[in-house]
Amino acid sequence: MITVREIDPADPVLFDAWYDALHAGAVEGREAAVIEGREALGGSLRRGSPVKARIPIAAFDGDRVVGALLFEYRLADNLDSVSVEIDVPVEHRRRGVGTALWQWAVTRAAQLGRTIFQTELGVPSEPYSGAEFAARLGFVVEHVEDHLVVQLPYDEERLAGLRASAGVLEGYTLTSWAGVCPPEHLQAYADLHTAMDNDVPTGGMTRETVPWTVEKLEASEQRTDRSYLALVTMVHTEAGDPAGYTLMYVPRTNPVDVQQDDTLVLRDHRGHNLGTHLKLANLDQLARHRTTQTYLHTWTALSNTAMQKVNARFGFYTVEQNQELELTRPNLRPAARGVIVDPADRILLVRFEFPDGPLWATPGGGLEPTESLLEGLRRELTEEVGLSLEADPPHVWHQEVVAEGHADGFDGVINDYFLIRTPEFEPAGTFTADELAAENVHEQRWWTLDELRAHEGRFAPSNLPTLLADLLHTGPPTIPLSLGL
Repeated sequence: MITVREIDPADPVLFDAWYDALHAGAVEGREAAVIEGREALGGSLRRGSPVKARIPIAAFDGDRVVGALLFEYRLADNLDSVSVEIDVPVEHRRRGVGTALWQWAVTRAAQLGRTIFQTELGVPSEPYSGAEFAARLGFVVEHVEDHLVVQLPYDEERLAGLRASAGVLEGYTLTSWAGVCPPEHLQAYADLHTAMDNDVPTGGMTRETVPWTVEKLEASEQRTDRSYLALVTMVHTEAGDPAGYTLMYVPRTNPVDVQQDDTLVLRDHRGHNLGTHLKLANLDQLARHRTTQTYLHTWTALSNTAMQKVNARFGFYTVEQNQELELTRPNLRPAARGVIVDPADRILLVRFEFPDGPLWATPGGGLEPTESLLEGLRRELTEEVGLSLEADPPHVWHQEVVAEGHADGFDGVINDYFLIRTPEFEPAGTFTADELAAENVHEQRWWTLDELRAHEGRFAPSNLPTLLADLLHTGPPTIPLSLGL
């Protein structure tokens, strides 16, 4: 049976197993995949960040990690979106591992009230399993870039030819540094970052751009400097006004890959070959600071023909397409519910009253924003029926219903169901009868399977008698069964 839960990145054994699954799934079939290094990612997860939450989620088969999810969301901007990366090693695919991780992400995003899912894929060729999985989930490709590489150390003969063809830089000066930005350039560098965010093509991706301040820049660079050495070259006019910059990241623990990140020339200064001069100056820096790295990577939008030509002159070649994908889902209320069964195979249900008549459903209810599914389940069952859970019950059903009338202020509900085997007990939770009535709970009783089948009223899920019969006959599924209404 596949189980999914958040892991503690401070647990070295668990983190290594999670990272191994993430890495194996991400690099499969790709010539030059760039994956955040073990030490860099582990350090980031353990330290946390004031601007972005990053949560490592593992899929387990018993005690073995068979899949990994990195779930991220920003804390002060882009408050409608989450970013997901799901990776499953090839030997564990086609078992529902990716689907189980996706179900976790859907529920967690619903807890946060976020409806936009975003992801990136490195696609070496078509068909590609990751792209097919994303398409089945409903993701749409909104932006495409070429992922290009050039081998290091950089070819000296090509470098000499580029210098000769670039000519003398007139009317501008170049300033280079390694590491964090010197104080005298902070404001200009922050302004250039803002200009870059507004200039870079993003296709149809939903992005809220936030201006860079000096304080934001300094905080970002301090975090980045722990894992990467930044190589920056900035170009100024003779009057001292910034005209552009280029940026590389040399990982402190990755012996293979250097990343060419931003390159920007402000529109008023284009046509002076500044992009070439910036890149040449930063390649000089790279020659001084490179250790064992053998690839320099860059990413350029298909629509950015000017930069595509510059990359070609510098000898970059395409290894894959980098696709940015997005999916917008309804705003659903998440809940955890218990399929509570006694030794006689009777199920405990609660009765809700609605204008169109009663509805019998499993105990449980809505999750608080910071609760895990099991934390919410334990709280709800204590409040509603007085049942304490000693062990973690198996997750058996995942239900998504998009329809009016299920939860005020929402487009529908997500119900995650857990099978709980327990001795018979008299339901008596910590909530009083008045408090239960305020939650629209008016009765609690045990039902046999025959009574369920004979009942002419409504259940939730609507096919509960059949679902329960199958569950009692076959036991918990390998991954939660996906349900509709």
